[in-house]
Amino acid sequence: MIPKSVVQPLTPLDHGAGSPAVWKGRSPGHDAHGWRRAEQLLSYVILGCGFLTFGFGTYQIFTSHSVVPISDEWQEIDVVATAPHHRPPISWLWTQHNEHRVVFYRLLLLADIHLFHGKHWISFVSIFAVQCGFLILLARLLFLGGCGGTLTRSLTGLAAFCLFCPSQWENFMWAFQISFFLPGFFLVLALLCLLRHQQVDSSQRVQNVDLGLSILGASAATYSNGNGVVVWPILLMFAVMLGAKLKTLAIYVVAGGVLIGSYLYHYASPSYHTSPWYSVRHPLAILEYATKYMGVILPPWVKLRDLVAVSTGTFGLLAGVVAAFLVLTRFQWKKAYIVTLLGLMLFSLATALITALGRVGIGVDQAYQSRYQTFNLLFWFAVVSLWLLIADRMTPRLLRIMLASIPVVMLIAAVVLFPLCLRASRLVTQRSQAAAVTLVTGVPDKQALGRLYPPDPGIPWRDAEYFREEHLFMFSASSFERMGQPLASVYRVGSKVKCAGEVSLAEPVPVEDSLTGTRGDGMRINGEAMSGASEEPVWSLVIAASGKIAGFGVGGIELNTSGSKTFLKKAKSVGWMGFARPPIGTTLMDVYAVDNRGEELCPLTTVAVPIVR
Repeated sequence: MIPKSVVQPLTPLDHGAGSPAVWKGRSPGHDAHGWRRAEQLLSYVILGCGFLTFGFGTYQIFTSHSVVPISDEWQEIDVVATAPHHRPPISWLWTQHNEHRVVFYRLLLLADIHLFHGKHWISFVSIFAVQCGFLILLARLLFLGGCGGTLTRSLTGLAAFCLFCPSQWENFMWAFQISFFLPGFFLVLALLCLLRHQQVDSSQRVQNVDLGLSILGASAATYSNGNGVVVWPILLMFAVMLGAKLKTLAIYVVAGGVLIGSYLYHYASPSYHTSPWYSVRHPLAILEYATKYMGVILPPWVKLRDLVAVSTGTFGLLAGVVAAFLVLTRFQWKKAYIVTLLGLMLFSLATALITALGRVGIGVDQAYQSRYQTFNLLFWFAVVSLWLLIADRMTPRLLRIMLASIPVVMLIAAVVLFPLCLRASRLVTQRSQAAAVTLVTGVPDKQALGRLYPPDPGIPWRDAEYFREEHLFMFSASSFERMGQPLASVYRVGSKVKCAGEVSLAEPVPVEDSLTGTRGDGMRINGEAMSGASEEPVWSLVIAASGKIAGFGVGGIELNTSGSKTFLKKAKSVGWMGFARPPIGTTLMDVYAVDNRGEELCPLTTVAVPIVR
């Protein structure tokens, strides 16, 4: 994934023999030995906190895995499902998805459907691999850059925290969001290849290869996500600052023009986007959106949320500007990790501006979306890292304050924020799985299907037949193939003392909520269920009628979905939602909680089947 030439040590670009090193730091005798030991200890604490966050993020990625497509995925899957022989034309890879062109996601989707039955593992593993590759690349740059042990450990820990922080939970639990992780990674590769190209001691052939790899990285960023187009002006700016030859600059201009032109060719702005001409006439709204985008975002019920976001975002922007000024004017900055930090900071700021131009009309609070945290965290990683480098060179007291403060912030986030984010991603996953039961059971509940794809609930219902035939996505799970089978042939029924719960609603799907418009077309059921001994939520339920499996339920969800507090707070008991199609003439249905190991059923309750009139 990472070319060897990119991670080799870089020679200084702006000094000759006998000149000082690119980044010397403080002399060994600058501080007392005790302060040095304290700084080293704090750097190990930061590194440990970073790897703790790595563990949280890894856990979140893989526990959020689901075979159920979510939201925008349905738009892409529908193209495959409705294409002749389920093979869309090659031009589809290039076509727009909202404002993006998501070539890499579509390639993963095709591989997932045709090779792995749409189980989504390829996408979730890819998300994890990209973030791991990004972390390894940054750590390698710091190690080879000669930052010193204390700074290398501190910045590596900070990188691990920002790359795997669960606050970006929306991107970690959604296969489509691989598109949000790729542009930053490709930007760093493109910048490093530009630096390699500028090496004075490299052969012409090596320089040409590095220039080609740089252009390839920028091209990949462009077709990963709409924000990737800003990689080209960033590359060109650094090429000018690094003193690149006119030929190199011309190549970047031509390549960037061609790629951006191809991106904009037949481009149609999404209907919900704000016109840029409208946005530029409201500069204060854009500034507020950008500061909220870059600020520290607290949970929705905190009254000071807006104030904290705007103030910290403003502080971060000012800190970034000052850091860039100090680095560019006072230090020999042409070093790989310094250019990388400056590039990431500019990239994040550019994404905030572009997003504000297109979405400010929706409302400035739209900047709080979890998916934007990926760019927010890259920004703060770059700004804090630059200030650590500056403090190490200029103000030892500031360095010690920062080294002491960073792990405190990390630990507070781990204790307070991370559990809320883990719960949020789990809730969304469980709700989508509950809604997908309608497809497996054949209950055309428009409300439930609207949770899968709000713009058009009919799309999941239409595509389900293709899924069923090819055993794709939710139909690839063996448990959902048991519909209509005798209960005793599939499960062993155990003791009822192992679970507790109730059914609070059991009703036929109303005509107005049915996609088919027919009365009595299946039932919706919900209630509460938990393990009797541990009081842990029951994640899966089975509904039987006349001794046969008639439906399924999914637990671990909040039935009251109003308000952000309800969505994120930890409940003592959790709800479940299910759907069933009992045979005609059935009067009773039995509800069972599935043992969390999937081996045994616990009788939960029996419910009467309402008479459809």
